[in-house]
Amino acid sequence: MIEIRELKQEQMHPGLLESFHHIQRITDKYVKKGSAYELVRTDEIRQWSAEKRIRLSRYLCRQSDSGGAVVGAFASDGRLVGFASLDGTLQGMADGLKYANLTMLFVDDEWKRQGIGRKLFERICLCARDRKADKLFISAISSYETIAFYFSMGCVDAESIVDSFIDTEEDRYLEYALKKVN
Repeated sequence: MIEIRELKQEQMHPGLLESFHHIQRITDKYVKKGSAYELVRTDEIRQWSAEKRIRLSRYLCRQSDSGGAVVGAFASDGRLVGFASLDGTLQGMADGLKYANLTMLFVDDEWKRQGIGRKLFERICLCARDRKADKLFISAISSYETIAFYFSMGCVDAESIVDSFIDTEEDRYLEYALKKVN
């Protein structure tokens, strides 16, 4: 049984991600060629050091402190097995829509493919709607698996690029139209 809940400031601390397992092996990734993306073979490993886990924990704390949101997925023993975060700043665009920034979404390696990522995405979308956003902007690692996940959630390539929300130039920029709640 997994419980999804928003974390409060006092629940976040430097050791929050200490036991979180995350090693990402990327064998295929999207590379932008002109105006289109091409899937290319690669062999990359992304892994968090102990220092990075502490930096990420502090970053999540700042996200919450700045009016954003941090949502966690917890196993029955209380262990954090997934999390998503939202920046507290909305960015208005020329089309009149307000974008929220999905800054992170990760599921512990031992808990993947159990629907946790979907639940975290759905909950962070509720948080973005609560903050009056129209769309969610995602600057995503361009691995095949990551992009396939976001596409399965209904995301599309971003129509508007929010420069201040971009993590790296190698990322693929996506957006998700937040459905209005009656």
